[in-house]
Amino acid sequence: MDLEKHPTAVRSAVAAQTESAPSQRWDFLDRIRAILMLIGIPYHVGLVYAAHAVWIVESPEKSHPVTWALQFSHTFRMPVFFLIAGFFASLMIRRRGAGHWLAGRARRIGIPLLTSLLLVSPLMVLASSVAAGGVSNAIPALLAVVSSPSAAWTVHLWFLIYLLIYCVLFAGLWLLGSRCGLGAFIAQAQDRLEQDPWLRWLGPAALGLVVLVVAVVAAKLEIAYLMGGIFVAGQFVSDGLMFLVGALVAARSAWFEAFTRPRWLVWALALVTAVIMAVFQDGEGDISRAITYFLMPVVGVLFAHLLLSAARLWLDRRTRLSAALVEAAMTMYLVHVPIVLWLSVGFLSVDWPAEAEFFLITVVAVAASYAFHCIVDRQSALTLLFNGQAASRRSKASRSLEAVPGAPRA
Repeated sequence: MDLEKHPTAVRSAVAAQTESAPSQRWDFLDRIRAILMLIGIPYHVGLVYAAHAVWIVESPEKSHPVTWALQFSHTFRMPVFFLIAGFFASLMIRRRGAGHWLAGRARRIGIPLLTSLLLVSPLMVLASSVAAGGVSNAIPALLAVVSSPSAAWTVHLWFLIYLLIYCVLFAGLWLLGSRCGLGAFIAQAQDRLEQDPWLRWLGPAALGLVVLVVAVVAAKLEIAYLMGGIFVAGQFVSDGLMFLVGALVAARSAWFEAFTRPRWLVWALALVTAVIMAVFQDGEGDISRAITYFLMPVVGVLFAHLLLSAARLWLDRRTRLSAALVEAAMTMYLVHVPIVLWLSVGFLSVDWPAEAEFFLITVVAVAASYAFHCIVDRQSALTLLFNGQAASRRSKASRSLEAVPGAPRA
């Protein structure tokens, strides 16, 4: 990913352009962010029929093609989302200031998170309980999960928790840097990255080593999984690093231009490393886990380049459909899992091919989730609860760069 050098006389102009970048809108980023978020719907449907793992609801029918599709998409969806979130965070915090930006993030992320934990999570737990032990098991299981928080309560909502924490940490780092005069040091580091292409190629590998060390140390200290699996140390660090990489890409307009310009060698490396990670990520043994943790940020950076450059080529055009998907993506993602689970419970007694059930549940879940979004979009109170915005009918001019606050783990 060759970042072009700029003479000193030109660099000031580039910096000025970067400072004014928040007023610009990159439609292709909105498109790819919405698409990747909505891919979470077939992803969660597929987990019901996956042959490699047991999920909340497990169908007796299994599908190996669906399983491979899940494993492959799981290698890059989360990292790319957090990278894009970091990109927008860097732009918006320069425009609004740390305090105002963080307050906006607390509203846009915190309110939908709280709403989902109170209204969506119980429906997921009840569906899981009915699938495991029948209707009579539903209430006791719900009370047990409430008394002992775990990943069974958050499921797909974990990414909002992570994202909110990253925003708090990023705002703190921003304030610390501004008060301690770290700007000059960071600028020197950025100049060094521009001058030495090998540092940029070694960067993903260095990130992979950091994540691997954190995962090993956390396992030795028995803190790899906290709060019933809600916090996974290696993944938390890996996704946080992707957030920082996104902020780094936003630091200079030339970097953004370079990162979103197609480079076929990087595309090939992204595909190869993603396939390798897909093969090992659900394997047993320390070697498989080590390869997976090392490749998390490596695949994240490489695939983020692939997807963002591809989106800039083919998705940088606003259409009525794409605008609707961008607007609906957040709400649809928040509510789709209980819809998927209850539909899957209904199909447990149906002896159809796994691929047919997968397709039908996906279609119905997408339609039902979008119908729920249409209801939310017409009510100011619901828009605040599920999108963290004060008005249901937002004008195009008032929509910020962060139309969708972040992204999905499982």
